[in-house]
Amino acid sequence: MFRPLLLLLLAFALSSCILLIEEEPQRPVQPVTPATPVQPGIVTPGPGSFTYRCSGGTLVVNYLDSNNLRLFYDGAFQSLSLVRRSPTLLFSGGAGGAYTWEWTGSRGTLSVRGQVVLSNCAL
Repeated sequence: MFRPLLLLLLAFALSSCILLIEEEPQRPVQPVTPATPVQPGIVTPGPGSFTYRCSGGTLVVNYLDSNNLRLFYDGAFQSLSLVRRSPTLLFSGGAGGAYTWEWTGSRGTLSVRGQVVLSNCAL
């Protein structure tokens, strides 16, 4: 007799229990911006003197520091200063600002008054 009564009480007690589940509030989804690839910096050779073999001749460049160089071309030294670091190193200067030396990290190009005079220069 007690057993059916006990089962009935247990069934009644369990049916009156409420299980509360708390849901986490939904956070708004933020759009993901793709990362911009970082180009590795091109390192200035030197300091020191380097001889480049180029299509069109040979070029001697003396890197004074990371921002200045002297190059010997067409029988005279020209002093150039760094004007750009990316995507290539670009040095400019010399007599009347006529000379530019562009270095990609493995190849270089010398221009005089906007005309390429030495290209594909490599160490």
